[in-house]
Amino acid sequence: LKSKFGPSPVSSSSVFFAGIAMSVWGVVKSYNPLKGFGFLTQSDGQDVFVHVSACNGMAPSAGDVVTYDVTMNDKTGKPNASNVQGCTGSADAAAAKGGGKGAAG
Repeated sequence: LKSKFGPSPVSSSSVFFAGIAMSVWGVVKSYNPLKGFGFLTQSDGQDVFVHVSACNGMAPSAGDVVTYDVTMNDKTGKPNASNVQGCTGSADAAAAKGGGKGAAG
């Protein structure tokens, strides 16, 4: 994968230093606007969960090259993307994120 931001400043895998997540880059693999979440693929092929609330008011679109921090989800023990930069989807789509289980509509 070639990043529009140039070479990744850190290794392509999740990087943690003293418990603090470091920025990495990846590509939006998939995103479901009705549910408000999707997956990013890092350059090493590992998928990372992303929720629209981590995208700073924008919605991810498949194919977007993004930078983000990787944090571990305490509940699942799996990596999550946070502080995602580079999403190109509309802010309106981000505001219409899914309501979760039992949502009316």
